[in-house]
Amino acid sequence: MVSIKIIDDDVELAENLSLILEKQGYAVSTLDRTEGAVEDLVRNKPDLLILDIMFPENLSAGFDLARRIRQTREIKDLPVILLTEVNQHFPTDFSSADIDPDWMPVQDFVEKPVDIESLLEKVRHLFPASEK
Repeated sequence: MVSIKIIDDDVELAENLSLILEKQGYAVSTLDRTEGAVEDLVRNKPDLLILDIMFPENLSAGFDLARRIRQTREIKDLPVILLTEVNQHFPTDFSSADIDPDWMPVQDFVEKPVDIESLLEKVRHLFPASEK
C-alpha cells in the first residue's frame, strides 16, 4: 500500500485530504508543522509527501523543507507535491514551469483551494493503481 504524508498547518484540510486519499486506498498520516519534519520523514519514510508551502511562522517553510529533503540522504528521492496559495497571496503566476532542482525541488504542485480530481490525478501519475 502506498503511504502518503501530508504536512499542512491547515489541520482541517489535511484531515479532509486524508479521508479522500484513504478512500482511494492510500495509507495517510499528517503533520501540522515543518519543525522536526525531516527527522519524522527519515524515521517513517512515506512513498509520497504532500507539502504546504506557507506556514504561519515562515511563508516559505514548505520550500525550505523541500530543499532540506533533497539534502538528506535517506529521503532525498522522496516524491513531493506542493500545495500552494502563493498565487492568491502574491500574484506571481507561479506554475509547474517553476519546478527546478534547486529553487523548487518537487515533482508537482496543486493550487489551493485544492481541486481533488487534479490532486488524485497527480498522485495516480506517480503511483499507478496497480501499486496501491
